[in-house]
Amino acid sequence: MATTVFTIANQKGGVGKTTTAVNLAAALAEKGIPTLLVDLDPQANATSAIGVEKHAGKSLYGPLRGEGSALEMVVPTAYGNLSL
Repeated sequence: MATTVFTIANQKGGVGKTTTAVNLAAALAEKGIPTLLVDLDPQANATSAIGVEKHAGKSLYGPLRGEGSALEMVVPTAYGNLSL
């Protein structure tokens, strides 16, 4: 299966990046497409938006620094086909 990567980025705050990412991920998952939502925001607002509790130390910060595996950070959500 081919993989498609969408990136939603903008330096300005309050322009709808998180809202767009969460809703796009939810729509793709609802269509039956296995979807991984990656939340790189230190405030973890996308994480909260899909109902996953934030845990200290459970972020991509370590793997991005070469400490641990990003795969270990993937968690399922309450929504089918959608992981965080």
